[in-house]
Amino acid sequence: MLFIHGAGGGQYTWSYQKGFFENRFDPIIIELPGHGASEGEGEQEVWKYSEHVHSFVKTLGLQKVFAVGHSMGGAIVQTLALTHPEVMKGIVLVGTGARLKVLPLILDGVKRYFEETVQKINQFAYSRKAPTDLLERGVLGMRQCRAEVVYGDFLACDRFDMMNEVEKITLPTRILCGEDDQLTPIKYSQFIQSRVKGSKLEIFPDAGHMVMMESPEAFNRKIEEFIEEVLRSPVFKG
Repeated sequence: MLFIHGAGGGQYTWSYQKGFFENRFDPIIIELPGHGASEGEGEQEVWKYSEHVHSFVKTLGLQKVFAVGHSMGGAIVQTLALTHPEVMKGIVLVGTGARLKVLPLILDGVKRYFEETVQKINQFAYSRKAPTDLLERGVLGMRQCRAEVVYGDFLACDRFDMMNEVEKITLPTRILCGEDDQLTPIKYSQFIQSRVKGSKLEIFPDAGHMVMMESPEAFNRKIEEFIEEVLRSPVFKG
């Protein structure tokens, strides 16, 4: 399993997934260039990040992975599903869309008022029912990235548009979204589900954009069910 974080994210994004899945699978949590402990300057195009991920997979000699991508990470996974489908068994798209336009307020704010804008982004990222410590963890995590890296991430999201290509995805696909997601509303996930043949959408109540942290138990179970379905399928076995 390969977990890919979103804009300004890092290892912390998947803190509730690693322990759950390592008992049965081999979860790998990648940090993109310029994020967390990863060196580099970051990118301003989703396809460039996707090439970093593909190089990572090839360098480790991984034959087939289940790729789980959140937000910008979901855009990266969609791109990989079209450019390098041979490296994946299936994909999980979390709180993402086939297009990810970003409010000018966020783009401008990250560049000019980094600390305040990071706080606002995280306020939008969680359901109002989420505990405050989750929001605080998100703020601290995003602040580990330099302002120019976070800006590049959101610029990459703003430039991303796969609305006319997403229907070409043929990999087994599961789509997960929080009911209270304000950054990538449910309609984004519904659009992908309507275009990707055989895909299934799961919506989690009382969760926002950071659904994997807000509803980790239900979230993990849905991914586990998806993986088991794919591994049992005649197509995969054949």
